[in-house]
Amino acid sequence: MTADDLTALNDQIAAMARAGLPLDQGLEGLAREMGRGRLRDVTETLARDLRAGIPLPDALARQTGRIPPYYANLVTAGIQTGRLPEVLTTLTMYARTVAATRATVVESLFYPAVVLVLGLVLFGTLVLLILPQFDKIFQDFGLQLPLFTQLVMSVGRHPVELIFIPAGVLLGGLAVAWGAVRFTPRGRRVWARLVYLIPLVGPVIRAARLAAFCDLLWMLVEYGLPLPTAVRLAGAASSDPIMAARAVEIEDRLAQGMPLADAFRGQGLVPEWVAWLAASGERRGDLAAALRAIGTVYRRQVEARSVVLRTVLPPFVVIATAGFLTGVFAMAVMMPMIKLLEGLSK
Repeated sequence: MTADDLTALNDQIAAMARAGLPLDQGLEGLAREMGRGRLRDVTETLARDLRAGIPLPDALARQTGRIPPYYANLVTAGIQTGRLPEVLTTLTMYARTVAATRATVVESLFYPAVVLVLGLVLFGTLVLLILPQFDKIFQDFGLQLPLFTQLVMSVGRHPVELIFIPAGVLLGGLAVAWGAVRFTPRGRRVWARLVYLIPLVGPVIRAARLAAFCDLLWMLVEYGLPLPTAVRLAGAASSDPIMAARAVEIEDRLAQGMPLADAFRGQGLVPEWVAWLAASGERRGDLAAALRAIGTVYRRQVEARSVVLRTVLPPFVVIATAGFLTGVFAMAVMMPMIKLLEGLSK
């Protein structure tokens, strides 16, 4: 389920829990009012399981693959501690925070992507429509063209062979490589590392994933889940394959009695300051608050870096695109045309 679907389902369960309504009847009625989709399927299945006498945590656990595993664990913890409405409210805040962070990253990348696509369209127009016309004029007048102009005109004569086929091969190779690596854990980790190396974009994506990891981890710790289990669930819920793999190793260290700060160190998962802050929280007996503070820091990093993306990257793309197109057109096309016009005027 998406973050929006999970938020909607959680809000429904929370509202009925606060009002003391039977969940099976409430969920069944809500499912009838929904349109077709994943949310309705999950709601109907939960209502059916609850009518059959299956407890809510077990019914949620049966939805493996649709509902994240941490959700059932948190609901179980809320029921056992008598804090179910509070747990559900916190889960809603978490899901909305994750959705808002993801939207911030997407919005910061959308405008630069639009500018880049526009630049590619202009370049294609120059190569396919404009350069052939000037090439015909130069050939009709039998001009002796500079080497740079000859190279540019050859691109205009053979755009498919010189531009579109190589670009298609490159993009196809990247698509094949992405499709090949995403089916193995090691390949997904390699791909994630490559994404994180992209200037400006990579750090924003990594900070967003770390913020979601820390937010979920403090919730799990706050509501009484064992720390090793909490780390494993938070890692499994992360969209970062590196984080998911490292979480399993950290769980083993924690199960052996190692403090969280020491378990973090040497894993390449979080910076040193995060391990230091986690150690401080453990010493004070308030690890959940320390993890929550770490998540807040990462969310602020996402917001700050997203502002940089929106303010720096689009002008850079515009300047680079305009400079390239202007340089090609002015140096390769207009200079010979100016000489032709000067010769005609004399």
